[in-house]
Amino acid sequence: MQPQKQTMPTDIADHRRQLREDFIASLGWKNITLEALPADASFRRYYRLAGAAKPMLLMQDPPDRPPVPPFVMVEPFIKIADHMRALGLHSPEIYAKDIPNGLLVIEDFGDDTYTRLLNRNVEQKPLYEMAVDVLTHLHKHPKRGDIALPKYDDKLLVDEAMLLPDWYYPALTGKTPTEAMKDSYRDVWKGLFAKFPKDQETMVLRDYHVDNLMLTRGEGIGRCGLLDFQDAVIGQFSYDLMSLLEDARRDVPKELQKHLYDRYMAAMGGAVDRKGFDYAYRVLAAQRHAKVLGIFVRLFVRDKKERYLQFIPHVHKLFMNALNDPSLAPLQDWFESNGIDIAAPLKIAQK
Repeated sequence: MQPQKQTMPTDIADHRRQLREDFIASLGWKNITLEALPADASFRRYYRLAGAAKPMLLMQDPPDRPPVPPFVMVEPFIKIADHMRALGLHSPEIYAKDIPNGLLVIEDFGDDTYTRLLNRNVEQKPLYEMAVDVLTHLHKHPKRGDIALPKYDDKLLVDEAMLLPDWYYPALTGKTPTEAMKDSYRDVWKGLFAKFPKDQETMVLRDYHVDNLMLTRGEGIGRCGLLDFQDAVIGQFSYDLMSLLEDARRDVPKELQKHLYDRYMAAMGGAVDRKGFDYAYRVLAAQRHAKVLGIFVRLFVRDKKERYLQFIPHVHKLFMNALNDPSLAPLQDWFESNGIDIAAPLKIAQK
């Protein structure tokens, strides 16, 4: 299964460039040069404003990208960033906006993502502890849910989990899943989600991991700059902690995971029911890993982004570990009853 190499049509690239240049010109800023930052898995692009009076980035959510107009993504970013700053968290300040064209000028946190710091062998424990402290601050805040966001409900969780049969299963087996298989797969997840605690909900940032955390010049938890939160929802306390500790792109040592999990629990005290939290954590770990396996295959096959294949063996290992938990027995049974050797490695991800 090989992707077909494609490049962006020149007219689209030129149109996006013109939108950027017109927006900056409309602000009256002189002698500004836009320096492109490396692209990620999303359609968004970031440009550093070299020559600006203070550190700033231009964020562009392309208006010609599928499947939704840009304001659908830009407006949530603005709303959520404002809400998080009101709660005492460090999201980027927004200096200028062109909502119809999907353009924002935002605070530039610099280059020190957690990922880069860890790759330079900066001590990881304090960084992760700060990230956990951000979550406990958010989860204990009385106004954590005072924002209109989509619910991370069974439908959305199931839709995400379907990325595994829709994309990973064909890559693994060379077959297309039957509708009966997909229906029974949905039913398994619905049964697992039905047991979630109903009173442990908060704003979930959804992609809370080291790629989206930065070390800034703030103080306390304000030193932890937050990025890529525009898809935030209202959901389980456990999701963001799980996303941090069971990172799709980085192995977090087991002893550090335990320390951070215990740190979270100690800080939350009686605000969280340990049994319900543990259950949701385990099920959501399996759900996220299933989703990410499908996403990484889709990025390769549909979006021609081959570099994400390197992460599949690690995510597959996380998924298999999750399936070993007794609470995930119904999902393990589903794979076995459908004759799927989910433990088999994915050939396209082997180098």
